[in-house]
Amino acid sequence: MKCSQCGEVHGVDEMELTFQRPDIAAQLTPEERAQRVQGNSDLCVLDGERFFVRAVFPLPVESSERSYNIGLWVEVPQLAFERIYELWDDPNQHLEAPFEARIANDIPTQPESLGLAANLHLTDHKTRPSVFLREASHSLFFEQTSGISKHRAHEYSTVFP
Repeated sequence: MKCSQCGEVHGVDEMELTFQRPDIAAQLTPEERAQRVQGNSDLCVLDGERFFVRAVFPLPVESSERSYNIGLWVEVPQLAFERIYELWDDPNQHLEAPFEARIANDIPTQPESLGLAANLHLTDHKTRPSVFLREASHSLFFEQTSGISKHRAHEYSTVFP
């Protein structure tokens, strides 16, 4: 079905917006990153003091059963990070209460999103955790609770050349 806004067909299965690292780590030079950052594609520690978890930020898409997921990073307190690490391979991790977190990426096409308050929900030992905003006045909160059009999902997918 053609988009009513631009006349193109937008599949929800298009590539989703993904951040490879928290913004603060991505801005470091490769040499600085090698010295100051520990982690893998899911967990990241900066200077032994700041703790990050990779997660998905689901946005419901109108007329679709599948959400559009932004792959982003959140910063969590050290104790939360340690607990998340402890539960990482646990098939029952979804039973854990959500963790307080802060968005660690500035999402293009949005007002400032870096540092927004959120809740991190562990989901399953085979999937990344989910993030849900607590900032009700931010447009991302509105998109997450009300949903987005397929055209909007396409806009997110094409913000980086």
